[in-house]
Order: sequence, then structure tokens, then C-alpha cells
Amino acid sequence: MTMRQALKGRRATAIAAALAVGTLAAATPASAQGADAPDATAPAPDEEVDRQSAAPAVTGDSSVIALFEWNWNSIAEECADFLGDSGYTHVKISPPQEHILASDTDTPDNWWIQYQPVSYKLDSRLGTRAEFENMVDTCAAEGVGVIADVVVNHMAAGSDSTRHGHAGSEYRRFHYPEAGYDSSDFHSTGSSYCEISDYTDRWEVQNCHLVGLNDLATEQDDVRATIAAYLQDLLDVGVVGFRVDAAKHMPAADLEDIMGRLDGDPYVTHEVIYNKDSNEPIKPDEYYGSGSVQQFDYSRWMKNHFAGESKASYLLDLGEHWGLSPDASAQVFVQNHDTPRGGDSADYLDYFTGGGDYLLANTYMMAYDYGVTSQMSDYSYTDKDQGPDLEGGTDSDVADVDCDAITGRWACQHREAHFAGMAAFRESVAGTGVNDEWHNDGNAFGFGRGDAGHIVINNESSPVSATFNTAMPAGRYCDVLGGDAVTVSTDGTFTATVGAGEALAVHVGAPYTDGACESPDEPGPGEGEVCVDVNVNATTWYGQEVHITGSLDELGNWSPTADTRLSAEEYPWWEGDVHLPADTSFEFKYVKVAPDGTVEWESGADRTFTTPSDDYQGCFAFEDHWRD
Repeated sequence: MTMRQALKGRRATAIAAALAVGTLAAATPASAQGADAPDATAPAPDEEVDRQSAAPAVTGDSSVIALFEWNWNSIAEECADFLGDSGYTHVKISPPQEHILASDTDTPDNWWIQYQPVSYKLDSRLGTRAEFENMVDTCAAEGVGVIADVVVNHMAAGSDSTRHGHAGSEYRRFHYPEAGYDSSDFHSTGSSYCEISDYTDRWEVQNCHLVGLNDLATEQDDVRATIAAYLQDLLDVGVVGFRVDAAKHMPAADLEDIMGRLDGDPYVTHEVIYNKDSNEPIKPDEYYGSGSVQQFDYSRWMKNHFAGESKASYLLDLGEHWGLSPDASAQVFVQNHDTPRGGDSADYLDYFTGGGDYLLANTYMMAYDYGVTSQMSDYSYTDKDQGPDLEGGTDSDVADVDCDAITGRWACQHREAHFAGMAAFRESVAGTGVNDEWHNDGNAFGFGRGDAGHIVINNESSPVSATFNTAMPAGRYCDVLGGDAVTVSTDGTFTATVGAGEALAVHVGAPYTDGACESPDEPGPGEGEVCVDVNVNATTWYGQEVHITGSLDELGNWSPTADTRLSAEEYPWWEGDVHLPADTSFEFKYVKVAPDGTVEWESGADRTFTTPSDDYQGCFAFEDHWRD
């Protein structure tokens, strides 16, 4: 099985389920519902809600997915439609407070306006307070907790003239009345103004302004009280934790005081960008008193061992002696929103450029027993500042996300096997340690997680075949990355070949049953049907989709714009699983459909195919190339 075939995600499965009944209906965004439409997941008006205990707490076995720049309605929908059954336990959201208008910046199309607070109102281009509360309640009802990215080190960069934020709040430099701040609440104002230039100077890093952002005097009681009130508001809504942006720019004692004022026990992880080889004076261990710390060195090492010169098998010995934080104080990631955008892309793996290296690193992170893991679901961009798709003009709200659509820039990679499949793996092996280690003295290695799961990662340039020892019960299990059956013998061993640049992962929560690997939310073919994995290599221009159409009802009966689109997750390959009648011959073709509905048919005669009998196991795959 090729890496491309192994990367089939949940988006393709949604295509299969929809095509099984002859249509692919896009999910209705929450914002498209009627204004008076009841929300089935929201509590009744007279229902008492204890929001602080409704969602799961963060533990070392938690799997966090960061839905970067998603709006609140889209996150609520994703919790209900996908995340609740996926293995993910928490979703991290972008900063929820009111921010500046994009039109007040020199480069209006950007993402970082979310990190320039104007007030602490829960009203931003990601949604209103009511939509925010509905999102938290909806996710909690699905067993998914919300972790908020909070910006409390600074307020927005401002001019001396009065401007207004996204919700209309007035502000200017050192004057943010809706937040309760005036010039006495900031560092280095007037003639003492300073910008950070020397990161080896602790005082400068924690008292001067960061790229023009007005630095709050967090040592002051009134500032601490104001920040704590904002965080408490989020907790009262039902948020279960915080990622503290720019934490290293605040003394650790200030953050301990602020967090100590909160009613509740939120999960806290601090952004403390640190390189163990640098001479920066501010170190991660200073912040353990108020939370965990994001491990930026971990992200760099993932690149070193999966795309660099260091052996991947060295990762079997991951431990605190690497200079990382202790397990209980660590939050790990392969990529976050800053790493590929912040000018350090050469030091990190990136989903859009890392390919198999990125996916293998992500798989390892989710399988290994270290830290709270956080994965990233991003959107594509052409430059590091480019913001997400908007509903309309520069200052409009962020557009709804549709993971079942091929057009648009939302990657929705969290639905893919190396993401959601590994979240389910991590959920299944919770509470176990690493055992049954194996390696080939190079770039192929594997390990078990107690008696609950086993993984093999091959970062070599050629396949690896071996017999692997496990503690798993005898039985047949699904490889959640490749979809094949793996048989564990009574002695706990299994024999497998893992392709170059690929991985294999099995766990007790994914047995191979009834001759197929199907999870509860991924229905298999119905009676008299078979699964057919369609793959076509087709070059398109931005916005075009590729559809399959043909002589069957399930293929639209030759309608070129029937909603039988394929997934471009492995572009230029377009792929989708379709459920078709067994033992049936039919004709078909591929078509390219432009955003305006213009259709381009491939050339040549109609293609023909006969489906296998309904006792065929798995999904029959074929590959085609577009005919010009």
C-alpha cells in the first residue's frame, strides 16, 4: 500500500457514505440555520448548567486538536458531526476576545489581528458571545472540552488617534476603556518607551513592548485582577483550559498570582519559546508553578529525526535527559500556528511542505507516552501573514468551514488517518506505558503501549519486514493508518511489511471484524454493494473540482455536476470511496467542474468497469489518469 493510499481520511469516507445513497449533501453550517431554529445540543432556557464540570478535564492521555481560525459555529458543528466520536478529547480555539479591525493594519489580509486585543468582550470575527457559549455547550455535550488561546501579555498596537475594534469598542495607544486599562497599566510609556531587541536581557523581554504591542504591567494588582476576571468569564462559560500566549514576556510570579485568583482548576499551558542551545535567561521550568509549558525543542527534534540527519530510532529513548520538561509539565506539538509562519520554517516540520516526514512525526507524537499532545488543523496560505477565508470584505467575519467540500483553503487534516486515527489510538492506549521496543539500528522502529496497542514507523527509503513482539491479546486488528488486517498470534507476535516512509498502528479499540475495518461512524457497503476506491491523477487550477459520473444512480446518471466530487487531499491525485452495486458493469468518466459550474469532460470513449462480487473483502481500488 502506498503512502497516498494510506492517507485516506474521513473526508473520503463521508463521500462514500453519501454516494451509497446516490448523493453527497454538504453539511448545513450552523450559521445557515434559521434564526429561530432550536439547537438540539443547547440546554433549555430553564435548565441549570454547570459549565465548569460539563466537559472532560485535560490529562496526560488527552488529545488536543487546534482548529486554527475556525469560527464558533463551525467548531460546534464539527464537535457534533466528527470530533465527539473521533478520539479527540479537546479542541483548542483561536483567541476569543475582541480584536482590532483588519482594515486598520498595513496588510489587511492577515491572521494575527486575533492576537491584538481591544477589549475582553467575547465578540470577534469568529463569532458572538452567544455563538461562543453554544459552541462550548455543544462540544461539552459531545465529550470534547474547549481550550482557549488567551492573550493577556499585551493589548493591541495603537496610534494616538481613536480607533474601534471588531465589536465597536474604542481604543488608542495605552487607552482601552472597555478593558479597564489606561496609561498607568502599561510598561514603558512616554519617554521611557522601549521595544524588545535583546532576548538575552530578562528585564527587556518582560518589560518592553513586543513588536509594538502595548505591554501590560502584570505586576500591578489592578491589571492582575482584570486579567483574572477575563479568564474567570471563560471558565464560567465552560472553557476547561488556556494556552497562554507570549507567557515568557510575563514574569512567572505574575502568572502564578493571576491563575491563583481563579475559581476552578483549569488546564494551563504556557508559550515559552526556548531553545536549549541558546543563552536566553528565561527558561521553561520557571513556569511550572502555574501550568505546563509548550515544548518548542520537541518540535525541532521531530524535524531532526524525521527529516534531518539524526536516526529516527533514537526517539525510543525520549526522556527528560533530552532537556525537555518533565512529562507532567509538557505540552508537545509537531507544528503549531506560529512555527511555519514565524520565519523559522526551516527548523520545523510543516503539514503543507513536510509530506510523509510530517505525518510520521505526528504519528510518533500521538503514540508515545509523553506530554499532552496537540495537533494542528490549518488552512492553506501563500504567505506567512495570510488570514483565513472571510464571509465578505476585509472586516467581515470568518467564513464557515465545510470539510466535505474540496474548494476553499481549509485543510481539515484532523480528519485524516494520521490525525484522527492516532487520536483514537491514544484514547485506546490511555494509562499504559511504552514496552516491546524494536529498531533496526537506523530509521525504522516500533513499540507497544501496554497490552492495548502497537506501532511500527519506517522512515527508511525501502520497505521493512519483520516479526514484532507485542503484549496484545491474540486476534485480528485493523491497521488504522493503512486499513489492512494485522493478525496477532497467541504468542503476541505479528509479522508485517511496512512500506518506505509509512507506519502501521493497531490497537484493541479497532478490531478487524466481519472482514473489514469500519469504525462506528464509517458505515460499510450495504447489502449487495461493494466499496470501490476511485483514484484519478488530474491537474486542476485553483477552485476546480474533479467529479466522477456515469451510468449508475450512485454516479449521478451522467449528470456532470452531480455531487459526486472526489477529495484532493493527495493532489494531483483525486480520490473517493464509493459504494456501488456488486457484480455490475457500468460506464463512467471524470469531469472537472469550475466554481461557476463550467464543466470540462475528459477526452476519449466512456470508461467501463465491473464491480466485484459482494463477498469481496475491503475496498477495491483502481487508478486512472485524466485524459486530455
